[in-house]
Amino acid sequence: MLANGWGIFSSELRKSTARLDELRTEFAELGALRLRQTVQQAGAQLHMGTTPPPQSPWIQLDLGRPQTFDRIVIVPAISGAVNDGIRPYAFPRRFRIDGSMTKDFRSYQLLYDSGDQQLDIDSPFPVVIKTPDVRVRYVRVTVTELAEVAGRWTYALSEVMVIRGDQNLALNVNVTMTGATMLPPVWLPKYLVDGRTPLGPQIRSLHEGESLPKFDGVFLRSDNPSDQVWFQIDLEETQPFDAIRLFSVHARQGADYPGYAFPSQFRIEVSDDKNFETSDVLFQTDTPFEPPGNNPVTFLTPDAEGRYVRIAIEQGSLANTNKVGLSEAQVLRGSENVAFEKPVTALHWRGDRALSLLVDGEASYGPITTLLQWVDRWASARRLQHEMTRATDTIERQTIIARDRARRIAMAGAGMLVIIFGIFLWQQRNRRGRQRAEFRLRLAQDLHDEIGSNLAAISRIGELGEAIPSDEQSKEDWHSVRELASECTDSMRETLWLLGGPKRSEEHLAGQLRSIAKRMLPGVALVWKLDSAFEDFRPGEKVEREIVLIFKAMLANIARSSNATEVVVEGSESMQRWRISVQDNGDGFDAVAWENKMESRGMGLQSMKTRIRKLGGSLAIESQPGEGTQLTIEMRK
Repeated sequence: MLANGWGIFSSELRKSTARLDELRTEFAELGALRLRQTVQQAGAQLHMGTTPPPQSPWIQLDLGRPQTFDRIVIVPAISGAVNDGIRPYAFPRRFRIDGSMTKDFRSYQLLYDSGDQQLDIDSPFPVVIKTPDVRVRYVRVTVTELAEVAGRWTYALSEVMVIRGDQNLALNVNVTMTGATMLPPVWLPKYLVDGRTPLGPQIRSLHEGESLPKFDGVFLRSDNPSDQVWFQIDLEETQPFDAIRLFSVHARQGADYPGYAFPSQFRIEVSDDKNFETSDVLFQTDTPFEPPGNNPVTFLTPDAEGRYVRIAIEQGSLANTNKVGLSEAQVLRGSENVAFEKPVTALHWRGDRALSLLVDGEASYGPITTLLQWVDRWASARRLQHEMTRATDTIERQTIIARDRARRIAMAGAGMLVIIFGIFLWQQRNRRGRQRAEFRLRLAQDLHDEIGSNLAAISRIGELGEAIPSDEQSKEDWHSVRELASECTDSMRETLWLLGGPKRSEEHLAGQLRSIAKRMLPGVALVWKLDSAFEDFRPGEKVEREIVLIFKAMLANIARSSNATEVVVEGSESMQRWRISVQDNGDGFDAVAWENKMESRGMGLQSMKTRIRKLGGSLAIESQPGEGTQLTIEMRK
């Protein structure tokens, strides 16, 4: 329960929680929604670009002739495994749908517009648009706001359906798409109307007391690959029909295998002769049929007529045997399945499962329904998911309000105690803060007095040793001792200042950077390009500490791994911003791969970015292997 007991402080929260429970119950009553991508053909995708195209891209379907229809269905392309969660891929944020009698859409009728409100792009369920009283030949989907994927603009869809009763009028029609990605067998415009979607077969939810079919399908098999196997349906009278639909087996009695044993090469015939001595071929494979996965396969058969319909399998799904499996076969006249519960005969039928299962109205996972009822079920799923999300957000907001209300009630009963306790905590926090600051200052002072005095003594000894008459080599050694002691003293003072100690010098930032670079990069040619404003730049002690730390990290990277012989330091400062750039001529690295986490994020670069981001600035990294590296800090004042 999302209210978590806070409902006693809010009647609105109790009502919202009850409403969410109702929505969840209604969603559960829809039954299992087996959303899954089971074929290679994902759909169609707009070519990805760094900027959106100048004109809104569109998809246009030619229905062949003016048609009336009940629904338009926009099916998202999906990604993700079943166990890891299904997600929509690149679903457009906004789109509109228009219909026209003419190909050029000189005149058109608006069928749907998502308007100013973005669509629920996180829902993998299809968008179902009701289209009563519509009669058009051409349907155009115009994407008015693209999806952003990895910094690029695109959109992707799995399928566009135009539903009338139990027919998808858009199946295998001519498709035109602007800017399409041509990448078979995954992305092609024609995959938008191939009937292969993540939605699977059109089955309804099981009613209370119903269970899954006893068998997931019927199988025909011959161990001789050259044998032809077939089954045929007796419609009991000669009659016309306009489509044949085959439902694949979704194997569930064993491994989870969508489309198991669907035939590879086959033909569909119709005849008035039971023995098929004369027949009309309605469909014939020329090449191996692409596995349909969990999707039913529909063959349009306009003007077909006959009593017997035969599906003859010339090659099964396995190389060494002629085996085929189906869960249902329909012969459609309009929205009527004229093959329902009609007699079925077969050659090489595996007799452990009744042939009548092929015409019992059930697929592997439940009773088959019409396309119209099926898409309305998906529409309900999307609507309920959206309402549950809104209800959850409302409950979260109302929970915060109820919690605040409870807090105010509690505070009213013990307000003075809370105030006193708060003052105590504030004093304790301030005291600990002062203690930490005093400790850092005392530590810095002690280190300065102890180590600093020793370094001063070493420097004096070096100076005296240099003054003693001796050979030139000894003088040079004593001079090196004195210089090294002096450098250590400067480095120690700088380190103590970075730890929070007092600044011992009034040196500007530019002078500090020069001293640090000279000390950290001996033997490397240093080129300084600092403008006059930057020479006098004082950013404030806190910011100055961070800049010095980042600058030292940059130089440490150069000294450690760049093999550079020259370093150029640029600095500029204006009324609006300041900028520091460090460029070396070293080995370099692939900065793009580093940004995309494709290569190890070493070299302290991420730490630098974090530091400068906390100050409200940015760190730009430019590098290519063999071309050196340039790091640029930029910050607004």
